[in-house]
Amino acid sequence: MTTCIVAALDVELARIKEELHARSGGTAGRSPYYIANLNQEPIYLATIGVGIVSAAMALGRFLAEIEVDQLIMTGSGGALPGSGLEVGDVAAASVEILAELGICDGEGLADASSLNLPGLSQTISLDEDLGNSIVETTTKSCPVCRGAFLSVAGVSSCSGHALARAARFGALLENMEGYSLALAGMTFGIKVAEVRGVSNLAGVRDKSTWNLDLANARAQSVVLNYLRRRY
Repeated sequence: MTTCIVAALDVELARIKEELHARSGGTAGRSPYYIANLNQEPIYLATIGVGIVSAAMALGRFLAEIEVDQLIMTGSGGALPGSGLEVGDVAAASVEILAELGICDGEGLADASSLNLPGLSQTISLDEDLGNSIVETTTKSCPVCRGAFLSVAGVSSCSGHALARAARFGALLENMEGYSLALAGMTFGIKVAEVRGVSNLAGVRDKSTWNLDLANARAQSVVLNYLRRRY
């Protein structure tokens, strides 16, 4: 079983790289990747850039060059209203929804179903077994909930914007790369999962209330727990 861990930014992989003693493996396109080993099994780690387009391009290039069996994305996200999540909590995606895909009737609010185009999916499921395996290996000090994630081209600008997105899509949190992961899993026929720590409440732009370090540390801790128990 060959696993690849991806994140938008290197800081979102830093702890995993350090604890697994990962070494540079080169680049796939313009994206650097690293290689670690657990019980003689290879673990790839790659940065894919910020945003849906960058992530999709990087994942496509990487997976065209390197064969893996499962792909796990880690990072941070903004908790949407009604999710029950607070800064520092961790969640795993059951599905990814692309907020702007389809006919827009508001800022970051679209519906693709009315277009009735073959192969166009606004919602893509992630692998249930892999997601459950990750949740089952978590510790009591850092529990993980599962639910829908919302991929956005631009994050919520205010609390009202976040409320509208939460009401439309019923997602736990918003992020900027997850739909690309889900699409890659469907396209390449591999298992995919996504784990994110909550860095802020969606729509709250006061960065004094954010905690990116805590969000990234806890998400990476969950992924490390899974890898160590799986391998």
